[in-house]
Amino acid sequence: MLRSLWSGVSGLKSEQQGMDVVGNNVANVNTIGFKKGRINFVDVLSQTMSAATGPEGNIGGKNAAQIGLGTTVAVVDNIFSQGSLQATSKITDLAIQGDGFFVVSDDGGKTYRYTRAGDFSFDADGNLVNPEGFIVQGWLANEETHKINTAASIENIVVPQDKTVPAGITKNISIKANLNGGDTIEEMAPAHGTVDENNNTVEPDDMSVLFDVNGEAINLGKTIATFANNSTSFSSLYDINGNQIQLSSGATISLDITYGGTTATATVSYPSDFNTLGSLASALGNAVSAAIGTRVASFTITPDGEIQMKNLASSDITVANIATTNDLNSYLKHGLINLEGGEGRSATIEAGKTRTTLPFLSAKGDVLAMSFDGGANYDAYRYVQSDTGTANNDFHTIEDLRAEINNDIVNGGNGEAWATSSTSSDWVTIDPTSGEIVIKNNSTDDHVIGAVYSNNLKFATIMGTLSGLVGNGSEVTSQPFEAAVHVTSIDVYDSLGNKHTVTFTFRKKSFDPITNYTTWSWQASVPEPGEVSNDNGEIQFDQTGKLVYLSSPLAITVDWRNGTASQVINLDFGDIDSFDGLTQFSLPSQTTAQTQDGYPGGSLQRIMINQDGVVVGIFSNGKSYPLAQIAMAKFANNEGLMKEGGSMYSETANSGAPLIGTAGTGGRGTFAPSHLEMSNVDLAEEFTNMIIYERAFQANSRSITTSDQMIQELLNLKR
Repeated sequence: MLRSLWSGVSGLKSEQQGMDVVGNNVANVNTIGFKKGRINFVDVLSQTMSAATGPEGNIGGKNAAQIGLGTTVAVVDNIFSQGSLQATSKITDLAIQGDGFFVVSDDGGKTYRYTRAGDFSFDADGNLVNPEGFIVQGWLANEETHKINTAASIENIVVPQDKTVPAGITKNISIKANLNGGDTIEEMAPAHGTVDENNNTVEPDDMSVLFDVNGEAINLGKTIATFANNSTSFSSLYDINGNQIQLSSGATISLDITYGGTTATATVSYPSDFNTLGSLASALGNAVSAAIGTRVASFTITPDGEIQMKNLASSDITVANIATTNDLNSYLKHGLINLEGGEGRSATIEAGKTRTTLPFLSAKGDVLAMSFDGGANYDAYRYVQSDTGTANNDFHTIEDLRAEINNDIVNGGNGEAWATSSTSSDWVTIDPTSGEIVIKNNSTDDHVIGAVYSNNLKFATIMGTLSGLVGNGSEVTSQPFEAAVHVTSIDVYDSLGNKHTVTFTFRKKSFDPITNYTTWSWQASVPEPGEVSNDNGEIQFDQTGKLVYLSSPLAITVDWRNGTASQVINLDFGDIDSFDGLTQFSLPSQTTAQTQDGYPGGSLQRIMINQDGVVVGIFSNGKSYPLAQIAMAKFANNEGLMKEGGSMYSETANSGAPLIGTAGTGGRGTFAPSHLEMSNVDLAEEFTNMIIYERAFQANSRSITTSDQMIQELLNLKR
């Protein structure tokens, strides 16, 4: 009878303890990172009334007769199932998704505690702590390299709120841009002679890559002209516009010559009298002499392809009525017509004076013809790929052209000079601020510049404004020549963190018709008093706009003259044979991207923590660096951990040693920044358990009262 009483008592005790576990679970339903408990019961040793016996003969076996003595608590397990995540707005809140624990310590890392509660914050010293003041453990980043060695021992996570980072000197600049390779540009600058607008010596611009004031390409140099000479056959003779002169057999040239009151017509025939330009000159001389009856004029071929007529007589001669027959499209006539001053006009040549035709060519190309004596004698200039000097009627750069014109004005070309040969000053200049060619009349006489001719209409238009009267002391100008440029600036930093601006000017420099490569130059500049050396270079693009060449060294050296050391900055304009940097497409020039690796000093503004537990500092200079990384511990048996209060655990012999590493490795979970892990207590489950324990407690109490009633009945038998 007494056994049932004590069994009931053991049941009451066990169910009460079960209710204690439920009560603790319910109490921690809102505890961050709490893991619910689960109680397990076992029965205690039973009293054996009779042992079991086996079958013997005709008597079967009997089971043992045992009476249990009640129940007891076997174990209270911690259930480490994942709790729900709650989003917060606090950047130091962390939750763990998956297996693992935060590692915290209150003695500088001598002992550790482990927790799933990630409601951390920074204290006054910059320690990352939990609400109990335990400091979160992990690894700190190297102050200089900002790298984190997770193979080292863990230590306190400390991030001083007044943390600063020094300035980073700019070592590299990267520029990605398109330089307009089309025939129309919007970004332009005055063409350069020998100096720029700041009077700095510069390399003159190749005229093949220049533009007019409207940004339209002049396009010189597509073909290279050759001036006709004495032996140039009429089968390969061109006028200044590149039109091939075509004479049929029997073609004639006639002109009227008036001398001494007598007018006569001189006529020559093709090919009986001439078949080359030189033989035409001879034939005309002979025909004029025959017509007048005396030799009054000579005809010669100038080095720049004109037929020059000279008055050999002692008085004036007049030329008029130049006509041709069997001259297809009258191209030959148009070349000769300047001898009479123009169609339908007549020209008087004073004794000893000369007059020329327009230039003839044996190969068509870009030619400019100018007259500095009112249109009587023309000098022609042709664009070439490489000019060998002055007075050869060739030009490659705008400076070459200036020098040729200046030479013919000062020293005389096919006409007479404006000044004596002793005059050394340049009468022709290039205005560096406008890109205009300027002709100034420094003589005491007025002069007239004749009409300007060129096969290239834009070239003729630009230079055409030079024609007309140039009074003594006055000047005339061409229209501006423009160069394609692109200017971009980038801010860089010196060793003290001072910001400076470096400006890069890209300028279209030349075009090689043989390789089809276009060359641009680049020029770096900095504001005064700074100085930059190694400040220029060249860039080449192929016909597809691909970068094919960069001159070296591709680095500039800057002395800011502010107490900092000279600074070498490497330049990255892209890889050769690629389109990943500078390009030259027929698109407006524009900078698409530019970067530099310098920065000013900065102070810590805020931090953020990523999924790997890396604490990233964001500084006032816009830079962000890893400052630390939070460690995560993993155990072989989480249920073996011992609760220490404050939502913390400690390791035990049955939990195994902690395996400390980074989040997301070795089976460890990951961090969820700005989240907290909620308790994994399920109230529905706990309420159910509560009912079960209550009913079990009631049942056990009934077994005690029933046993008591049975004892009372037994006692009543004695009355």
